[in-house]
Amino acid sequence: MLVLVSLVAAAAAQEAPPKTPLWFLETSLTGAFKDRSNQCKALLGDNKEVASFGPIFIPENSAADICIRFPARDTLPETWRHDRGQKGACANGCCEFLPPLKNPPPPAPQPTWFSTESDCADTSAAINAPTLFQGKELDPKKICFQLEDGSFEYREGILGNCGGPCCIFYGEAPAQ
Repeated sequence: MLVLVSLVAAAAAQEAPPKTPLWFLETSLTGAFKDRSNQCKALLGDNKEVASFGPIFIPENSAADICIRFPARDTLPETWRHDRGQKGACANGCCEFLPPLKNPPPPAPQPTWFSTESDCADTSAAINAPTLFQGKELDPKKICFQLEDGSFEYREGILGNCGGPCCIFYGEAPAQ
């Protein structure tokens, strides 16, 4: 019975329309906001392979211009926008996306860390940045993460919550 319920739930989940925005990098559009936004839907076909439901990350060498589709909700129809944002904090060629807001919030504090293959002895590569990497879901990663007392702690983890080619590091602190 449990298998049947799981299969029905999985099938229902596949049929439900996505509730998160779909986005892709689009730096070639010009003109007014409405004109650019009206072109985004037609560009999706050429960008299907790179479009993402994940968080919005911008390559460090690119403008922060995206096409984004907000799904229909309640009484609101599906909406396409072409936003020209800004790049936030960056690491490993990946930057956070800052949407075009009139009153943006202050930058979030970033952790201090560095990528490693073995231990935390050499801290010279430490950076103060988001734990972003180019990769794909479940890629293994090892980092040294700075603790409040200034020491570094070795952590093994995986990449997840990818948006485009960029992902966030997820790792557990060692059991004390």
